[in-house]
Amino acid sequence: MDIIRLTKRWWAWTILAIVTLWILYKIFLALWFFGAIQSPPVKDASVKEKIHLSDFSPDGNKLYLDYCDTTRHCNIGQFDLQTQEASLFVPQDTQDAVASPSSSDDGKQLAVVIKEAAGNYETSQIGILDLATHTYRAVTQSPTFKEWPSFSHDGKKIIYAQSNRKRTSGKTRFSEWDIYEMELATGAERRLTNFCFFVIGRPQYMTDNKLFVFSGDPTCNFPNQGSADSYKAYQKQYQDNNVFVMSGDETTLKPLVISGDLSNGATLTRDGLKILFKAITNKMDNSKEFSYNFDLFTYEEGKIHRLTNLKTYLSDYAISAHGEWVAYLSDEQRNNNDVFWIMDVAAGTHSKINLGERSSFTVTNIINQQKGEQK
Repeated sequence: MDIIRLTKRWWAWTILAIVTLWILYKIFLALWFFGAIQSPPVKDASVKEKIHLSDFSPDGNKLYLDYCDTTRHCNIGQFDLQTQEASLFVPQDTQDAVASPSSSDDGKQLAVVIKEAAGNYETSQIGILDLATHTYRAVTQSPTFKEWPSFSHDGKKIIYAQSNRKRTSGKTRFSEWDIYEMELATGAERRLTNFCFFVIGRPQYMTDNKLFVFSGDPTCNFPNQGSADSYKAYQKQYQDNNVFVMSGDETTLKPLVISGDLSNGATLTRDGLKILFKAITNKMDNSKEFSYNFDLFTYEEGKIHRLTNLKTYLSDYAISAHGEWVAYLSDEQRNNNDVFWIMDVAAGTHSKINLGERSSFTVTNIINQQKGEQK
């Protein structure tokens, strides 16, 4: 009986100790959480200039990008692969920002985004930058936030993403994105999707100028419009595989490829034969690392090919017209310091690129054609 009584007491004290430790753990988490949200943010003194890769020129000799200063004000940059020289296109006599470049098939123009200072950079227009005259002009007028334009292959249309909601909290300021296109001859704008993606990537036309490729995180309208659990429903069926090919007015959202738990960031070669995307490779490589590893893949003729074995974090990338070159930004140390690389796909070699300081860039002033005509 004494042994039984002692055993019961031991179990009682053990359970009490476990419950006490659990309560203390919860109290610690609560104190930490409320302390974290109430503490003033620590200013990051190490904020650096950043680049964002956009598009290759049709001949593959130049890479267009956004070069952003420490205030996150961005200008269009150009890197010449042959001379290894970098240059900037800087708007003259305006606080507007011109960024997000994508080349026309003839290489003479860039589709761009004009972020309007008058709207506190919360509205933007799609524009065209003429590389010969160094002038640009807006081709849309609606007071919305637009991003990621690209030309159709016949040069008659521009496809782009538009946000239909400005968030009042959270790091992502704009959401409920969808794909739109506009006819350059008439200025008519047309909505192509109705899925209100939380975030979205640059849409690009296939060679028929009807089908288009893009990536986006579903939110509102899967499988039925207005479903509060649409993202969970999509993720349960397809995980985070978000590479899409579709035409306008489609109501079904289904990924083109399923590669592991996540595949997104689709970008298309100009000849329309390859889709470049990134995917998490931890499970593929049987990696036990805590951080996610990403690598680049191509989708071609119904088959997925692994392009890299970097096992790193990838932020931006671009692919040349026929897939000969891939530019990418990797952060192997996971410390928010991207390294710029260009890959020769046939040779499988990777060259590290140092753009240098902004002061070393050649600067070309670009002029708003419409404002110039008003003077």
